[in-house]
Amino acid sequence: MMYKRVLIALDLEGVNNVVGEPYQGLGKNTEQWRVAIGQAVLEVNAAAKALFDAGVEKVGLWDNHGGGGNVDTNALDSRIVQHCHGNNLSRMSFAKDAYDCICYFGYHTMEGTLGGVLAHTMSSKEIQYYKLNGRYIGEVDIDAYIAASMGMPSVFYCGGNLSCKQAMRAVENITTVVTKTELSRNKAEFRNNEELLEDIRVNIVKAVKNKVEARLLTFPSVMEKSFKRVEDAEKYLIRLQGFGLDASYLEDEILDYDAHTVVCSINDISEFIKAI
Repeated sequence: MMYKRVLIALDLEGVNNVVGEPYQGLGKNTEQWRVAIGQAVLEVNAAAKALFDAGVEKVGLWDNHGGGGNVDTNALDSRIVQHCHGNNLSRMSFAKDAYDCICYFGYHTMEGTLGGVLAHTMSSKEIQYYKLNGRYIGEVDIDAYIAASMGMPSVFYCGGNLSCKQAMRAVENITTVVTKTELSRNKAEFRNNEELLEDIRVNIVKAVKNKVEARLLTFPSVMEKSFKRVEDAEKYLIRLQGFGLDASYLEDEILDYDAHTVVCSINDISEFIKAI
């Protein structure tokens, strides 16, 4: 058994040789961003070649860092099908019925992770945390749930050691490859690239041969989203209420209501995507 159509979801903070700069995200056209896109091409191309050599029929790349448009398309394996990012409301919609499984490259730890390189969740400027049913979640949790709703199990994850640990908590039986040892927000011990790329080649083929169950989100569920600024929380609450969702500020015994944090009841995957 082998998954024949494989989608690669690409972020950038988790690739090898990248730690960013203090007080900054990995913004486009910065020196560290240029390092990241070059490294990402090496990791993705190594994975794609190994997959095609093993008999995979289709490999897609979803470049989703900062709205997409990061990697040099001319540097990618020409056989890779490329997809635009889209916005959150259409997140991954292109993949429905087009792929059998999903693999993650360059993803990172969630906001607040001690030692996590460039740790954040969706927006380093705006968002303090997401919780789902009282449990912290990160970007791999979010995308794994959406992929599962389309019948795509999450089978492979390549990123820093702490983010790999979070991926294994998010998705049972996911195969992981560590790109670097994370020491702080802007410090890591990097791996030898030749060894890393060989690790990717070997383990991604193992991953697509490993039949796993897609981890479906159960409903009803409760999403809790906390913002760094109360103005952003207010905008988010108004947006959710405009969708007709049951949302309110988080009740608190001291504050009465936490003006930074919004809770929302979600009853299906479309509501989950709206609440991201």
